[in-house]
Amino acid sequence: MNAALFEGAEVQLGAMLAAREARMAAQHGLIKKHNLPVVSFTLNIPGPVKRFALADMLFDSGVDMINRALLSHGMAIADGITRRGEACCEYIAAIDGDAYRAKAALTALEESFPAARLFDMDVITNEFEHISRADIGMQPRRCFLCSAPAAECARSRRHSHDELTNHVHTLLWQWYADAQAERIGRTAQRAMLYELAATPKPGLVDRRNNGAHTDMDFYTFIDSACITAPYFAQCAREGLNGPADYAELFARLKMHGLKAEGDMLGATGGVNTHKGEIFSLGLISAAWARLTRYGAPVTAGSICKTAADIFASANHDTSHLSGARLSARGGFALALNTALPILRREAQNGMDTAACAALTALMAQNEDTNIVRRAGEAGLEYAKRLCTDADAADADALMRMDDELIRRNISPGGSADLLAAALMLYFAENDL
Repeated sequence: MNAALFEGAEVQLGAMLAAREARMAAQHGLIKKHNLPVVSFTLNIPGPVKRFALADMLFDSGVDMINRALLSHGMAIADGITRRGEACCEYIAAIDGDAYRAKAALTALEESFPAARLFDMDVITNEFEHISRADIGMQPRRCFLCSAPAAECARSRRHSHDELTNHVHTLLWQWYADAQAERIGRTAQRAMLYELAATPKPGLVDRRNNGAHTDMDFYTFIDSACITAPYFAQCAREGLNGPADYAELFARLKMHGLKAEGDMLGATGGVNTHKGEIFSLGLISAAWARLTRYGAPVTAGSICKTAADIFASANHDTSHLSGARLSARGGFALALNTALPILRREAQNGMDTAACAALTALMAQNEDTNIVRRAGEAGLEYAKRLCTDADAADADALMRMDDELIRRNISPGGSADLLAAALMLYFAENDL
């Protein structure tokens, strides 16, 4: 858990009371201005530290959820105020819709995920009446820590400040970690799909043809990519909440990777479409998440360094490493230093152009064991020579190269895996 996300200044009681008075004045001001019901949103954060990074993130997410929930129920936002003071963040909005319906929608939102227990969402009618949960047939909110009514525990001070604060911090971290894991997992899947879609890719499955393959096509790869997406999020969760020890972490990743490979083979009818990318992107997902866990800078270089450190912890026999594992040992150096700069430079010309240019540069340098298995060392040297002289901006030239590699049964699958890794690094550093 990143402690810096919970750091903030203590707020005095006078400031909290002043914020409450100002909030009531703003609520009444919007009601008088529009003659409409008002929604008022803050967070329930116990203790004297009310504002810190994670609380503000949850607040911003809550504002977005409120607006989407109301709009989905046909209620427009007529006017809204967002204020960020030392005592709290608050969102107050006049809504063009039924106040009781709004209360029902927001109560459902308060119950929708664990950290939403921190949401404090009031609905006030245009006659200045607060609508309670009981008014819409709902039970009162329960305590953070026990099943008793929250108001009862608050009055009796049943739980200590430390108990409440620790529980709230756990709720916030789990919400944040889940959101980050899902984001990282989506990014890995996106990199996988961008690598597949890039066309023309010499010798590889793309939108043009099946490359030097007779057992798979574009849709086989889509089926595989859809199956593996949850695996990448799971790898990120391990990086965020898994063992601190890298060797234990890698063992967990290996376990998840084996399951993902089985799921892949089940989805493709036994065809190996993404084994290398499952390994590489899973490791990168965990490395990115581990940096996030400790609040370290997330850059392409720091991700690759962390991925190499995690891999090295397993004490592999390095004399027998090849393919994706050899790339991991070297911190995905070709993806980082060869492909990524090309993606940065060429992305403005479209991702087809950028990805295909990055791929040919990789093929010119990579000791691609996939090519060696299919066409021997001579095939590898031929492909490297061809790509060294290639004009990656000339789509016709790439298509001619594609035809020639297909004729020679050459498929640079290892370079495709490195391209996917480079695409993920590109998305990570651009926060896309």
